Amino acid sequence: MKYLIYILPFIFFSQLNAQFYSLEQGRDDFQRSRNALTQPVPTHIQTHFNIAINEIDQMLKGEKPLSFKRAVYLVENAYYEGKISWKEYNDEILSIKPILNKMIDDRNLRQYKTAGNWAVFTYMSDSIPENDFKPYQYDFENFMSDSDKESCMVSRLLKTRKGNCRALPYFYKILADEVGVEAFIAIVPMHCYVKHRDEQGNWWNLEMTTGSFSRSSFIMETFNVSETAIKSGLFMKALSDTESVAYCIYDLLSYYEDKTGRYSDDFIKKCYEIGLQYYPNSQLQVSKANDLQFRLSSKIIEKGLKGYSDIVNYPELMNEFEAMNSTFKYLSEIGYTTMKNEDYEKMVHEVKNKQTKLNSEK
Repeated sequence: MKYLIYILPFIFFSQLNAQFYSLEQGRDDFQRSRNALTQPVPTHIQTHFNIAINEIDQMLKGEKPLSFKRAVYLVENAYYEGKISWKEYNDEILSIKPILNKMIDDRNLRQYKTAGNWAVFTYMSDSIPENDFKPYQYDFENFMSDSDKESCMVSRLLKTRKGNCRALPYFYKILADEVGVEAFIAIVPMHCYVKHRDEQGNWWNLEMTTGSFSRSSFIMETFNVSETAIKSGLFMKALSDTESVAYCIYDLLSYYEDKTGRYSDDFIKKCYEIGLQYYPNSQLQVSKANDLQFRLSSKIIEKGLKGYSDIVNYPELMNEFEAMNSTFKYLSEIGYTTMKNEDYEKMVHEVKNKQTKLNSEK
């Protein structure tokens, strides 16, 4: 899964003539966003996105309790334009908590630090009486979230018991938080998974999409992650609760674009500026870079200029260029990479075929 990336190759001053949307990639998205800006965002849509970012901002500032569960709800409710009941959403999650605790107590596992991790994993992955023999499964039909945003939603997962590589690890963390055990969201290009420590304190990578553990080397190779991205904390980091809530802003911007056609406006700027205060080495830098590039390119068009090479006589445009270019450079420095849609789709189909084979052998 992914949030559409509009980054063009890095724009260095010596290469100004080679740029300015000369590539086919990004041109359609750029024009779509320009067209979207000619009309205001409908009030019923903007209202709920404002509610989401404002409450998440309050959480991050410490003005409200920090809650990943609540942040995920706010983001999804914005997408659904206020149609999700917090009470129903929360009550359904809370109803699972005693089931998990009973699973632990029935097996006398309370003395183990990872008992809660076992309970959450088993409840979600296995066909057992506690979940009415209905485990939560990867949605192979709707795994690309840019074509079906709802596959990302925990609220949809609760109803259908199917979700993608965002909904499943998010739900795992939410349940782990409820029973008081550690679980951390980790990010790689187009994918999320869970990290937690075992009884000896060793880290494990839990793939809820397959119900298995993965080696870090496998994740690096599969998702095109560099050592630089790991060292910077951009990818494969066990996100703190604060960073996890801040990362929800990235989801919010993805849903906002889906609803409005925009990837650059004042609301988007407000969102990534809030998120980057608490999670600076994150994919929110991509949102910032896209926004800065869109604003500069729009002004070049409005002034009737031919391209970036013409901005040298406009100090205000040069300042915007430097801000944009420094953001692109920073993304390079922290090891930003992405993954091709076709590569991700190929990987998912390989997993599906392997799972089908294993099921047939049972």
